[in-house]
Amino acid sequence: MPHSLRSDWDTAIESDHGAKDITVTQAEPGLRERGKRRRTERILDAGLELLREEPDQLLTVERIAARAEVAPMTVFNLVGNREQLWGAMADRALEQFDVSSIDGVTPRDRARRIVEAVVRVLRSDPDVFRELLTGWGHSRRVLAHDPTRALTDCLREAVAGGSGRSDVDVRLYGEVMAAGMMGTIHQWTTGLISDRAFGIRARAVVDITFDAAGV
Repeated sequence: MPHSLRSDWDTAIESDHGAKDITVTQAEPGLRERGKRRRTERILDAGLELLREEPDQLLTVERIAARAEVAPMTVFNLVGNREQLWGAMADRALEQFDVSSIDGVTPRDRARRIVEAVVRVLRSDPDVFRELLTGWGHSRRVLAHDPTRALTDCLREAVAGGSGRSDVDVRLYGEVMAAGMMGTIHQWTTGLISDRAFGIRARAVVDITFDAAGV
């Protein structure tokens, strides 16, 4: 992510019948900080726009800076080096994905809905995500936002609920599920499978793992 934006804090002290209550509230960022945030967002959006418009062209800091109408040094100062820039662009592109908001009737149902959401988000912006996942080789950084932990929690919840074997190694099965998702995503990014097959195989990864765990 871009360098953290520092926030100012205001402390309000109110008196009531001689008693002093201290309330700490977060103030609005200052003008300078708001300006930094706007420029940072403009830089990230510029990079994503270039990926959408010209996915086959080499994406450079200079091109991003020109599109964002800032100096290349501003990109480095606000976001960081090339790898940090790529990761921040991934964060920006994945803002719509919130795994914590996904519920399900059962742990397996929630796990299926999570992978369906992943597929939906990636397919909604294919040029961007194919480049983010393959173009620069930072798939591990991009997938820091993947739902592996949430999927493993679904499996753990199913096991704890007594719906399967009590000796299931949740961590191991979770790693298998994550590897299956990574493989499926890789097949999609390289064009080996279609969008439809992407969704089918992603759901199958969940079902096969839960079946193998007996839950």
